[in-house]
Amino acid sequence: MKVLVIGGGCREHALCWSLRQDPEVKNVYAAPGNAGTATLAENLPIAADDVDALTRWAQELRPDLTVVGPEAPLCAGIADAFGRHGLPVFGPPQRAARLEGSKVWTKELAQRYGVPTAEARAFDDPREAISFSRRFPFPQVIKADGLASGKGVFIAADFPQAQAAIASLMEQRIYGEAGRRILIEAFLEGVELSAFALFDTKQYLFLGVAHDYKRVDDGDRGPNTGGMGAFLPSPFVSPALLQQIDASILARLHAACVAERLDYRGVLYAGLMVTSGGPLLLEINVRFGDPEAQVLLPSLGTPLSELARAVCRDELGKLRLLRHRRSVVGVVIAAPGYPQRPRQDDPITLSEKKPSVSEAEGVLFHGATKLTQGVLRTAGGRVFTAVGWGGRIADARKRAYEQVNAVSFPGMHFRKDIASFLAGRPVPELEA
Repeated sequence: MKVLVIGGGCREHALCWSLRQDPEVKNVYAAPGNAGTATLAENLPIAADDVDALTRWAQELRPDLTVVGPEAPLCAGIADAFGRHGLPVFGPPQRAARLEGSKVWTKELAQRYGVPTAEARAFDDPREAISFSRRFPFPQVIKADGLASGKGVFIAADFPQAQAAIASLMEQRIYGEAGRRILIEAFLEGVELSAFALFDTKQYLFLGVAHDYKRVDDGDRGPNTGGMGAFLPSPFVSPALLQQIDASILARLHAACVAERLDYRGVLYAGLMVTSGGPLLLEINVRFGDPEAQVLLPSLGTPLSELARAVCRDELGKLRLLRHRRSVVGVVIAAPGYPQRPRQDDPITLSEKKPSVSEAEGVLFHGATKLTQGVLRTAGGRVFTAVGWGGRIADARKRAYEQVNAVSFPGMHFRKDIASFLAGRPVPELEA
């Protein structure tokens, strides 16, 4: 079986690693990949968003399956392009990728289909947005409509902060066309969760939930990032809450996709806030999260290749999902200057000592890494995700940070508090 993985971050290394757990997968290709995927796959010198070049390559090599990591190629229509040539893709078509590509469109869809979500208004005129913001309760959340690499969300504590956020998005266009329209949304208090489900055009399959850490510094301080760490299972999630997430969020989203004829085949990642009144939808992503994928994939007992093929064939109803009974913790190692201006091209040293963490206990996923004349170097913001697992969060956390300590490069930054308040907890029964 030949599989193409599109993308070049930690998530895509995790996808390659997960695919390699299936002996039926003989050849894996990564476009463009990184220094880590090169140990598991053949890296291709094709950008993840170069749909035309990827389509030409796929027409010639005919992969049995393509797994798309990032959102940009999905929003650019890669599933549509491959589909026209009979090439199965684990990832939704362009019209369904709008669920991530437009927060305004997604908010309107959620409201139409009764998916619980925060009160919000959409604006394409900055003056109208500022006028509304002045009257709307604070704190308030201001979101760019389009794709902004997970950084287009501002929490404004007062009107001057809101005014500055609106100006930066709509007038200064710090995220380009993504800020042409914005949402001003009610601020929600509660516990934030990431919920994952597989969707085909007939059924859906709830994979589970994970916690991630979005702020760059310990104690949830500093600017938002694409994610600085994640863990599962969650001690905050009871069987009753899982059932509520399933019934009120995922079932209604799947029904919406079917009713709107979106032909959604892939993973859906719902960002949720669990409030005193229940779970509310914050956002939708049309792919695995990063870093959530790095902790979710090691928790699954059913091979990713089997899951993806079932989705592509509309056969989720025939699938039995197996899970490993383990806790998993992932810690992101970032370059200095991340998320604003990450420094690149620093040499990386990996400890030559025999690792204390075995392959059965954890893995170091590469993200923004490259090999230059035999030297491993940084190539962007999030350089690695160190992942560990075990019977308790304490075991998983210890193994993750042991792998962090095996990495060294100038100015490397990581949070020291990932899952720290959970260190003694065993795996809850509900995740068995």
